[in-house]
Amino acid sequence: MNFRLLFPLVFAGLALAGEIRYDCLHFVEEGLAKDPRLVEAKFATEAKKNSLDALTSEVILPTLNIAMMVGPAPGLKESVDNWGDTVDVYDFSKMGPFWGVEGKFIQPLNFGQYRTGKKALEADLKQKTFAIEQEIHKKDVELQSYYYNYLLAREMQKLANDAQKRVDEAYEKLEEALDDDDPNVSQMDLLNLKAKLHTVKEGVTEANLGMKRVQLAIRFSLGLNEDDVFTAEDTCLTERPERLPSLEEVEQFTMRYHPELKQLAAGLDARKLQMDLAEAKLAPEFFIMGEIEYVKSWAGNRKVMVKDAFAEDAVNKLSGLIGVGLRYRLNFWKSWSDFRAARTEYRGLQLKENYAASGLVAQAVEQYYQVEAAKEKMDALKESLRASEAILKGAAMQYDLDKSKTGDLVNAYTQNVTMQKDYYFAVCKYNVEFAELISRMGMSLREFRGEFNK
Repeated sequence: MNFRLLFPLVFAGLALAGEIRYDCLHFVEEGLAKDPRLVEAKFATEAKKNSLDALTSEVILPTLNIAMMVGPAPGLKESVDNWGDTVDVYDFSKMGPFWGVEGKFIQPLNFGQYRTGKKALEADLKQKTFAIEQEIHKKDVELQSYYYNYLLAREMQKLANDAQKRVDEAYEKLEEALDDDDPNVSQMDLLNLKAKLHTVKEGVTEANLGMKRVQLAIRFSLGLNEDDVFTAEDTCLTERPERLPSLEEVEQFTMRYHPELKQLAAGLDARKLQMDLAEAKLAPEFFIMGEIEYVKSWAGNRKVMVKDAFAEDAVNKLSGLIGVGLRYRLNFWKSWSDFRAARTEYRGLQLKENYAASGLVAQAVEQYYQVEAAKEKMDALKESLRASEAILKGAAMQYDLDKSKTGDLVNAYTQNVTMQKDYYFAVCKYNVEFAELISRMGMSLREFRGEFNK
């Protein structure tokens, strides 16, 4: 076995053990799954589900009480009372076991109220679910901004390190030329280059600081351990691959997907059902009520053992009742107040429905215009960057012919680096503004990609 090849592979495996790699979509989904606030918000829907389950469990026999008891009971013996009649009296000298059961039930007959209440709770649950979906979309944008700012910070690191390297090389060449008494190079050229070194070092410091800050945000979002390091699948910061939708598509998607519109529709349903439920409670409620009691003692009459299970005497007992009941709440004004409150909320939501859709569409359209403007700026900077690269190539050729052109070369290179920085910032801004547009349309990143891949 070649141990020289084995040891590098082992150390490489150890180095990559704590590396976490995601593309943009999987980074967002992992961040959504790990976010404690979203987990807490989703858990809040469990309370509403429990209320729905409690209502369902009370449909059949919401009141059903059964009690049982066993114990000793006295026997019976015949005795003559003061009027000369023969009666049974307790005989505590002859005890025996007994068993008793008592049951009571109430079954409401207002199934219409149950169905209305169940639908109201279901609509309320939908409303809460859509509210959580809005929070998810906001977090979706935040995570995408982390991802693209990470790529931006990495590009700034590359740019700053490359600038530092090139300036150091130019500085060394100038020093060599001065040592060789090159007539085309002066001490002033070296001083001019030194004067611009601080801007390069400042750029390196800012790039490293930006990477540390975004890594800190990513570490919190993904819940990474101290030894874990996030690395993006994308090797460079480029314009995001999704096609920019048209203005008509933005309007259509907003009307179709926006969770706030769905939440409003669910809220209207819930308020309408609550109003119907409050109105139904103004009427009397009918119910069936029943009760049964059975006691059996094996002490019985000592003269003859009573074997009949339903024989009645001073100890044994069998009784029951069943009937239809009617309940009407005398505090009518309280029920009427609940009905008026539900009706007022319902009418208020109806008024909001009239302008909510147009307002949300207007917000999405406004964001679409911002995305368009960001794209135009990005494309313009891309063209300027090409021109800057051409200027840099020309300055480099002149420097090769004439070493006194150091200042021109440094100025051309500084301009090119600044242009690259502005371009990458524009790319990052466009990508984040695009993410905001997806959220304004009421869609997640996965939903948006799925819709455009149809």
